[in-house]
Amino acid sequence: MQQRVAGTVVTYRPDKAVLSALLASIAPQVDDLLAVANDGATWSLPLPENATLARQEKNLGLGGAYNLAAEWARGRGATYLLLLDQDSVPGPGMVLALIKAFTQPGPVAAAGPLWRDSRTGETGFFVRLARLPLRQYRPAGDEITPVDFLISSGSLVSLDALNDVGPFDGTLFIEHVDTEWALRARAKGYRLYGVALARLDHAFGEAALTASVFGLRHRFFLYPPERNYFLLRNSIALWRRPYVSWRWVRHDVRRTTLLMLLYLLCVPPRLQRLRFMFRAVRDGISMKNRNTWVDGARG
Repeated sequence: MQQRVAGTVVTYRPDKAVLSALLASIAPQVDDLLAVANDGATWSLPLPENATLARQEKNLGLGGAYNLAAEWARGRGATYLLLLDQDSVPGPGMVLALIKAFTQPGPVAAAGPLWRDSRTGETGFFVRLARLPLRQYRPAGDEITPVDFLISSGSLVSLDALNDVGPFDGTLFIEHVDTEWALRARAKGYRLYGVALARLDHAFGEAALTASVFGLRHRFFLYPPERNYFLLRNSIALWRRPYVSWRWVRHDVRRTTLLMLLYLLCVPPRLQRLRFMFRAVRDGISMKNRNTWVDGARG
């Protein structure tokens, strides 16, 4: 069976230089490419020959944009959908390296690259859940390793698996869209793989920060207050879903609590962040006002 790869790039007020490098890098690696412009702005960059533009008057968020792209990819007979956001630049041969993961024991839902922090040059890791809440695993050589989660940008998703597992949860809007789908796929018996030879330059947040709290140093990424809202709201919502593993809940309760504390202690505007967090707790419990704060979110 011939494999056909469709890719999608989701943008919201992007850095044009980074986006231009992304398009130039990924266009030769996919058969078709869909650029989803979530900001409703006029697109000013030249598109590759195999690319199509879908400009949205309303910000669909990542989940909504991915679902739009999945329908578009199915219409073109694609086997896989490659997910990319505007802060990523794929390395040469990334897609071919990811496709090899689908020969691993399965069924395989998705494969993802080993990311590199585009600001610091630091090589990233894959995530495994074990007896400890979280294990950061750094592979060696050409290893293809089973993982529990993948960041959405750079992930190659089987469209057959997406049909079976179901679409991305658009109500989450931005945070945990990838995590929720991975948890759902894992609950249905699918596997995820990290591919060491597949590389992706990626920028998390606006900057990396280091702070000391209670005598311990913590490194985290700077996001605007609106993103605190989505992260906390969506975490609370996922903690109560039946297919979410207790190991992930245990890890995420600790992680999210620590992050909110770091933001409140170390990153102004503290009062605004606190207000967003109170609203996040309320909405996370009820999951009402699902698209609140959309205008301030970054894709």
